[in-house]
Amino acid sequence: MRYVERFDVHQRLQHLLLLTSFIILAVTGLPLLYRYTDWGMWMINAMGGVEEVRGWHRLASFVMIGAGVYHVLWALAKRPTTMIPRKKDFQDFVADVKFVLGMSSEVPKYHKFSYVQKFEYWGAFWGMVIMISTGLVLSYPEIFSPSGEWFAAFRVAHWEEAILAVVFIASWHMYFSHLRKKFFPFNKVIFTGRMELEKAKDEHPLWVEEVVRNGSGN
Repeated sequence: MRYVERFDVHQRLQHLLLLTSFIILAVTGLPLLYRYTDWGMWMINAMGGVEEVRGWHRLASFVMIGAGVYHVLWALAKRPTTMIPRKKDFQDFVADVKFVLGMSSEVPKYHKFSYVQKFEYWGAFWGMVIMISTGLVLSYPEIFSPSGEWFAAFRVAHWEEAILAVVFIASWHMYFSHLRKKFFPFNKVIFTGRMELEKAKDEHPLWVEEVVRNGSGN
């Protein structure tokens, strides 16, 4: 079976750090948010108490910050252009809508990343900015000295973005990355870095044409 390389070792490690920190943040953060409910307090007690859970939450937040810094440095060094939104992404979206509505029998041909994946990427990037900035203020109010109103605003923004992120990852991201028929039940590409050539031709034909033309398949 032939494969094409889709993600290098740095991208895979960045994803692993982000995945691990996100899970820990979700598992510790949601019970803290709902600590006045029976289930929230039960989870907190099961994990060792409020201070223990807060400690793990802060540790995971610094892992996520590290992953973000790592990604920015990698991007500055590699200067990738494949995630930059282009006119074709809008055209692909329109073509997808027409296909779903039965107005066209043709599906768009994607390059390395589709408009859906670019939307996820930039949404996650912006979400991390909100979560990290508000989380630092909430964790270290003695340093940032926010007023009572600003502190409350940061807390609401942090919680609402957290819930949005959990719902988005559990539904949208899981479906498009793992639960679709061609990948179900688990898509290993982000962990192995390699994608089966036939699947790549189906998902990203324009990218495969470029890869084969440059002789970088294996």
